[in-house]
Amino acid sequence: MNGTADTPRPLRPRPLGDEREHYWLALGMAQTVGLDLQAEIEAGRFSQEAWAETVQRCRGCGWADGCPAWMEDNPDAERAPEACVNAARFDALLGLDEGTAR
Repeated sequence: MNGTADTPRPLRPRPLGDEREHYWLALGMAQTVGLDLQAEIEAGRFSQEAWAETVQRCRGCGWADGCPAWMEDNPDAERAPEACVNAARFDALLGLDEGTAR
């Protein structure tokens, strides 16, 4: 199935991005929105497992190429953009959402 206007294209698996690069992207996004993830871990609001999941999700994000420019253009953002796969998690840690961060 190639996909037409009436039939969607099948999803194709994409390779995950570089773990180290996405570690820094996720950390940078958290810092951009005012999160200190180490303090969140120490306070018991965020676990090491949640951090690993956050980085893993970032590795699969289709918007990751836009992330660095967005952070540069929005150094004092109050929340991550909707395009960020970790936006809801960061919102929860910031107390902006009723979801759970863990």
